[in-house]
Amino acid sequence: MALAVPASAEVRLQTTGAVLSGPPRVQVRVDLANLGDAPARAVSIEAELLGQRRISRLEDELPPQVGGSATFPFDVGALPPGVYPLALHVQYARSPVAGDTASQRGYLLLALGANPPPAVRLTVPPVHLDTMATVVVRIDSADLGAHRVRLRMLTPRGLQPFGSEPEVGVPRFGGVNAEIRLLRGGAPRPSRQGVVVLAETVGEEPASAGAATAVVEVQADPAWMPRLRSPLLALAVLLLAAAGYAEKRRRARRGRAETAEKHPAVP
Repeated sequence: MALAVPASAEVRLQTTGAVLSGPPRVQVRVDLANLGDAPARAVSIEAELLGQRRISRLEDELPPQVGGSATFPFDVGALPPGVYPLALHVQYARSPVAGDTASQRGYLLLALGANPPPAVRLTVPPVHLDTMATVVVRIDSADLGAHRVRLRMLTPRGLQPFGSEPEVGVPRFGGVNAEIRLLRGGAPRPSRQGVVVLAETVGEEPASAGAATAVVEVQADPAWMPRLRSPLLALAVLLLAAAGYAEKRRRARRGRAETAEKHPAVP
């Protein structure tokens, strides 16, 4: 129940939570703790439950070793009992410099009316991403029963899942692999990002959910042209300087020639 962060050394946020009231109106408290050694500024938390999104912003910055919290109300109606995933998206500024904003995804598993044991276990290995990559999700039955689950991937700003959310049949024994495509948008190169994969059972009561986090290694720019930008720029500057010097000498010679024509030497 933590953020999927390969967190920086300066700011490391961690989440916990609690259900304050149950259906039909659910209230969830999300607690943030800054485990780093620099303050997190302009912290915003987006929480999503059953397609409903709520956003809260902390009024003050979050100093090192200090926590904060936000409460989110959801109208879920006559919800079947079980465990449901609360998707989290936390954004904050790491420094006063404009644009130095971190984006992290996380989750909480909420027991609403029932708290059955997990139906499945998820394992997601690290991902190496250039422009597009396949995220392989290993799904095993946790209770020796067959299940059908729907997968969803939560990505930070700069990454995005590509394609539909797959539904997968999980056998009682042996497990199964599923694939989700991941697309790089504006995520910086190189960088380490964190993603969350959620699995929810389909057509079962009580409802069950599982989650796993994975690290995405965004690769450095593989193109050879960007590595030549600095040398090519220096060469262009030298060529422009040489061309300017040559043009200056040409004009000087032309000026001397015109002067000689106007004032020929007397023998």
